[in-house]
Amino acid sequence: IKLLSVEPYMIGEHNYNTYNINKKLIREKVSTHELRVGMYVVELDRPWIETPFLFQGFLVSSEEEIDQLEEYCDFVYIDVTQTHISYREKRKKRTEVKNRRIYKVPVERELSVAVSHYDHAKKTVDNALSALRLSQDINTQEVKTAVRNCVKSVLKNPNAMLWLTQIKDKDDYTAEHSLRVSVMAVALGRELDLMEKELEDLGIAAMLHDVGKVNIPIEVLNKEGSLNKEEYELIKTHAAHGRKLLMSKSDVPPVAVDVAYNHHEHLNGKGYPRGVTADKIPYFAKIVSVVDAFDAITSDRVYSNARSTLEGLRILYDCRSQQFDEDIVRTFIRLVGIYPPGHIVELTNGEAGIILSCQRNNKLRPKVIVVRNPEKKLCVERIIDLSRDQKDQTGKPLRVKEIYTDGQFGIHLLEYKKRGLKFGLAVS
Repeated sequence: IKLLSVEPYMIGEHNYNTYNINKKLIREKVSTHELRVGMYVVELDRPWIETPFLFQGFLVSSEEEIDQLEEYCDFVYIDVTQTHISYREKRKKRTEVKNRRIYKVPVERELSVAVSHYDHAKKTVDNALSALRLSQDINTQEVKTAVRNCVKSVLKNPNAMLWLTQIKDKDDYTAEHSLRVSVMAVALGRELDLMEKELEDLGIAAMLHDVGKVNIPIEVLNKEGSLNKEEYELIKTHAAHGRKLLMSKSDVPPVAVDVAYNHHEHLNGKGYPRGVTADKIPYFAKIVSVVDAFDAITSDRVYSNARSTLEGLRILYDCRSQQFDEDIVRTFIRLVGIYPPGHIVELTNGEAGIILSCQRNNKLRPKVIVVRNPEKKLCVERIIDLSRDQKDQTGKPLRVKEIYTDGQFGIHLLEYKKRGLKFGLAVS
């Protein structure tokens, strides 16, 4: 993706011995409840691929990382030679992480409401972009209402809206991208403990972050293949165009102007349009920057194919502290998880379905709508919660075997959305 300038990377190929070439590795088994900042984790009690940790071997640098390790593992192995504290020292009791809030309603109950709000927001984005292309005024009140409804849904259960962001149409990329970025930014803001009014302002800013592209020739926006230098420089002007457009609207939140102008700035000063460093980039622009890049990476474009969710998260992680804010990236990784809502899964018994949500305390066992039998033929739909120790026909634990994007096994999310997502609510 040209705008990211991401160099080739080999995340996932690392081994902890890479960091101990000239040292003898001294491993110690530690309960995750006894982990402390400064310990160097070299092995988990499960495969790395089953967790959101993107490097096989890392120094624990924050209490949030400990929370995440506790969420996925019972124990880990640390390398004593690279641990920066007295690892046998008793860990202080910590307060509960405040952003671990209980969702107010089940995702299956919120889905139908979310669909209505999402569709209204999509029409709002279309109307706004069409008005701007015709040099007309956008209906700011309509934008605010659409975002406010999305925020209320996300506050009740973000998985419903996140489910809908998986339905993508590359022929309508700009409008759908703006909406997806808005929804994901609000969900991320929720995890960052923003207040409801702040979430609304963030959602509006994210929905309008790319309005400057209406001044970019469509043949450049939709060019197949790489952009030449002149075309890339033209694309970069959309940030200044967006700032100018939004500054002329007195009823647009000031943060929307900041986000439109700064969402392509990098912490290391290598972004555009001004090349400013971290301390000069507004916080909301840092949030939108992460979500904007992730959606671009994981979406089909006229000039590139979508990459997987995991690869998208790895790229964000690889660019943390250089291009993106590290705390925001880590929070986004926790939000998305390894089983994102709306993805297709095949279970170990051969059945296939759609991920509805994951429990915060057990993200390896999502709630799934089963829609295909082991032969991948249509079956009676049912919702199963894998966190409740489900068994297959042989009595073995039922687990996720593989995860896929929209369309696998003939399962198309748009078809289920059109049907109103009226699935049976009984959990088997």
